Amino acid sequence: MRKWFLALTFSMAAMAQSPALQFPLWAPQGTAISPESLSVSVGGAKAAILKIHAPADDLMLLVVLDLTDDLAAVQQARTALAERLQMLPTNHFVGVLSAQNGLRVLEDPTGDRKKTQAAMVSQTVGGRAGLLETIEDVARIGSSIIAKSGVRVAVLYVTDSDINNYREAFNNPTINQSDNGDVSRRMDSLVRERISRTVNTLQKTQVPIFISHLTYRTDQLNVAYQTGLISLASATGGTAVVARSISEISSTVNQTLDHILGHYSVSVTLPDPHAKKVDLALENSTGTGLDYRSSFVLGN
Repeated sequence: MRKWFLALTFSMAAMAQSPALQFPLWAPQGTAISPESLSVSVGGAKAAILKIHAPADDLMLLVVLDLTDDLAAVQQARTALAERLQMLPTNHFVGVLSAQNGLRVLEDPTGDRKKTQAAMVSQTVGGRAGLLETIEDVARIGSSIIAKSGVRVAVLYVTDSDINNYREAFNNPTINQSDNGDVSRRMDSLVRERISRTVNTLQKTQVPIFISHLTYRTDQLNVAYQTGLISLASATGGTAVVARSISEISSTVNQTLDHILGHYSVSVTLPDPHAKKVDLALENSTGTGLDYRSSFVLGN
């Protein structure tokens, strides 16, 4: 366990609710976003724009590896990641973490691409899937970095997780045997319930989370799980993409990185610091459409 991770972990408990709200935003190519062109309402009240970080500005990317299955798929993903990360500008820093069998830091955020690549290669493939067990902690860490620094921060999970490979048994719901018509506890109910609880937690965080899933599975539980991953990412303003074959992995990873690297990060005041939940509404003077996270739960 590294000092960087420990410091962030212990600071989260004492971190007060920030008076500002930071959210990711995407604009059509060729559209410039500025405080003069953008109008933001938070909870129906006009909010002052404190800062807009553009895609060319500093970025801290936390890459979380959750790799337990197919070595061929993992190698394809590692290669695509290494090639793309090598091309990042010098003001983009990358940290590498491992999720399976518990959250571990493999490399602190750095601009040294060789260290990043070495960390990704050093991670063994196997063990128990860890995305669901770690995503809330990673989101809190990312949000803590945002609160302390205000820079653009994003999380990228690269995973091949199978819902049947978690420590928690999602394939054993309690069935009401006395009611033959009871369909409320279908086989995928535990998955959906877990996803719903996790979404509720993630809505209290500010870092966008992106998921690149390397293996598409067609059984009922995994379809529910993969659909749930899309909901988890969407709740944070991020996206989840599932590769349908090994040949799609490279494009899936690059598609996700395109989305991460292209995002603005907008920091605004909270008109009502006591609000428990707020919705955002944005208007751009250029008249172009904007894609942004529009809902947050505030406080603990």
